[in-house]
Amino acid sequence: MKKFLLIPVLLFFVCVASAQTLAGKTGSLLWRISGNGLTTPSYIFGTHHAFPVSFLDSVAGVKQAFANCEQMVGEILMNDMAATAVEIQKAAMMPKDTTWQMLLSEEDYRFVDEQLMALFGAGLQGLGVLKPAMVHMTYIAYYFQKMFPQMSGETGADMWFQQQSASRGIPIIGLETAQDQIAIFDVQSLKRQAADLVCTLQNTDYTEVSTRKLNRLYRSADLTGLAALFREEGPCPSSEEQDTALNDARNARWLKKLPDIMHEKSTFVAVGCLHLVGNAGLLAGFEKAGYTVEAVKN
Repeated sequence: MKKFLLIPVLLFFVCVASAQTLAGKTGSLLWRISGNGLTTPSYIFGTHHAFPVSFLDSVAGVKQAFANCEQMVGEILMNDMAATAVEIQKAAMMPKDTTWQMLLSEEDYRFVDEQLMALFGAGLQGLGVLKPAMVHMTYIAYYFQKMFPQMSGETGADMWFQQQSASRGIPIIGLETAQDQIAIFDVQSLKRQAADLVCTLQNTDYTEVSTRKLNRLYRSADLTGLAALFREEGPCPSSEEQDTALNDARNARWLKKLPDIMHEKSTFVAVGCLHLVGNAGLLAGFEKAGYTVEAVKN
C-alpha cells in the first residue's frame, strides 16, 4: 500500500505509517496537547491532503480548536505555490545523461508508454522528460481524481487552514521548505523509481481497493486501521530507506521544532494523518517529552 501513496504533499498527500500504533491513540483526528509547562493547550489535526475542506464539518471540535489558537503550523507554507511549483518542476526533470530506455527493459518501456498514452494521451516521448517518480506521482493524483471526482473541485483542508490563518492575521509556520520535500523523492535511484512505476501500473486493481479503504478509515478516524493498512506490503513494497525519509526522519525533525513553537503561543498543527501514529509518530513523541495527549471527540 505504501508505494501507491508516494506523492508530494503539494500535489496530493503523503501518509506513511510507523512501526506500530500506540494503544488507545485512535478514534479521533484531532488531539489536544497540554501540560509540561504549556500555559494554554495546542492542537494537532491529522489531514488527508486530498480531502476537501467540507470534510471538516464532520470533525467534532476542529473549527473551534482552530479558532481558539493564536498561530498555525503546516507541513509547508502554501502562500507562494507558484515559486514552490517552479522548484518542484526543476527537480522533477530527468537528468540529461539518463533516458528511460536505460532504466527499463524494452518490454517494460513499451508497457509504460502504452499505459500513459491511454491515460493522458501522451506517452514517454512527451512525459519522458520527467523523472519516473514524478510520472508516478502524476499518475496517482490523476487516478485518485478519476475515482473521486467530487473531491477535486474544492479547496483542500490544509490550504484552507492557511488561508483562514492569513485572513485572521495570525502567524503561519511551515515545518519544511520546498527543498526539504524535494529531497525526499531523490532517496530512491532512478532505476528503482522506474520499477515502482511499472509495478503500480501493473496493479491498478490493488491501488483502487486500497485507496477506497484508506478513505473509509480516514473518515471514521480509525488511526489503528490506517496504520495497519499502511503496514501492508502489497505487490509493490517500499524500502526501509524510503519509509524513514518519508515519515520517521521528518517526525523527528518536527518534534525538535514544535515544542518551542507551542510554548510561544497556542498552536494549531495540521499535518498528514499518519505522522500522528506509531512509536516514531508525533503523538508518541509529545508523550515521551512529558506532554498530555488527549483525543478531542466532541
